[in-house]
Amino acid sequence: MTESPVGTASLPDAPDDSQLTIRIPNPKVFMARQSQWKGRRGKPRCDHCRLNNLKCDRVLPTCNHCSWANRECKYTPLPTPAHRGIPRCDRCRFHNLKCDRNLPVCNHCQQDKESECNYTPKKRHKVPTDHGPIIKDPQITPYAAKTASFLISDMPPEEKYTTGAWIAEHPESPTKGRLPNGMYDMDTSGSEDDSGDEEKMARRAARAKFDAPWMGDMPGGSGSRSRSSGPLTSRHGMPLLTTRRLEPWYHPAFAPLPRAILMGMRTVNPVDMPSRQAFDEALYQFLSNLPPELKEVAAFTPDVYAEVAQAIAKGDTSPLSERLQRWTSYHHVHPGSRKYHLLLLPREAFFAVSKEKEEKLRIEYIAEVDGDVLASKPSSSATSAHTSGSHPPANTHESSNAFLRIPVSTQIYDVLAYAHKNHHSAAVTLSEIRKVGIANVTWPMVEIFYRLCPTCSSRGRPAAS
Repeated sequence: MTESPVGTASLPDAPDDSQLTIRIPNPKVFMARQSQWKGRRGKPRCDHCRLNNLKCDRVLPTCNHCSWANRECKYTPLPTPAHRGIPRCDRCRFHNLKCDRNLPVCNHCQQDKESECNYTPKKRHKVPTDHGPIIKDPQITPYAAKTASFLISDMPPEEKYTTGAWIAEHPESPTKGRLPNGMYDMDTSGSEDDSGDEEKMARRAARAKFDAPWMGDMPGGSGSRSRSSGPLTSRHGMPLLTTRRLEPWYHPAFAPLPRAILMGMRTVNPVDMPSRQAFDEALYQFLSNLPPELKEVAAFTPDVYAEVAQAIAKGDTSPLSERLQRWTSYHHVHPGSRKYHLLLLPREAFFAVSKEKEEKLRIEYIAEVDGDVLASKPSSSATSAHTSGSHPPANTHESSNAFLRIPVSTQIYDVLAYAHKNHHSAAVTLSEIRKVGIANVTWPMVEIFYRLCPTCSSRGRPAAS
């Protein structure tokens, strides 16, 4: 039996079935709504999209998916996420429980009716901003004691220092522009690593030959400040706030290091550097293993340095040993100050200059070190000659560029700490020492400091790179 076209045409006359109705939305409207979708962080999705993990456009009253399916679109608010800023109660915090932070009683304290539900604000560690001197005994709180001590040091911002105007300035000089007076109110050792405990005093006793002789009466200068196990005090007798900061070694009989080194050390974090005591012990061990002809001139302890400086200043080196006499004559060692013990070596470029010019440059150098004349300020005649079209004045820092200064053995750590503050290789560190005008700091000393540096050791970088 064949079907007639009439039979097929009669199918639409059948009764409608609502379950078979398919609603086809307008695709243009759907795409327009999808193109306008924007991320709404923090706004909850509707219940249906959240349950089925769909991308909801969060449009009210009906989102995109509920509009497509022609269903009811409901939005249920989410609870406050993670209770930000609201601490747990004391009991939940002590037992490390998940507290719902309800007031007045949380869920766990409500179950345990005998316990009280107390909410205590969190105590945050704040770095104190007032670093003034402590007049009375400070009341140390448990939270202030946990603050990192190097965070409260009054370190100045990093500065750019020129190699020309580096001449040292004595802290006690009244000349304008000097370093602050309180910078050298410290122990003679000048390091934050020096404390008065018995263990460190026992280690220092083992190195008595290295640094003990100059602790007594210093020839040609006032005596050294005695070591004390008590707290540091200022000139007015008030205790000072201890700070984690590298402090340079200082003695009134010796010239302080150049100003660039002293100020550069204040920007160095002592945690990133080896301790002064560890370096001094390693340097002492290194000097002890040198042959006698090198051991005597490799580094000068304060007492030997003062003896050599006094002999050269008097022009009579006969009290010195024969090896020291040959060394001072070969290197053309000169005194560099009238107030302090300071030894100078002429640079290679000025090694063969005439005696008159060398003496003129040395006198200018001494004036700058002692603070007698500000050579960096040109005279009025030189300024007028320069402005009138004549030849410009000579380099006012030629004297500082003509000589290299020999540091005391206890100043070698300060020089290395300044030159190694950027944690470059040993070769770069040695180059920085030469740029700032320091002599007698050799490659093995730089290697010792490099290997003891905790920052460079953690990087695992080869020392000779």
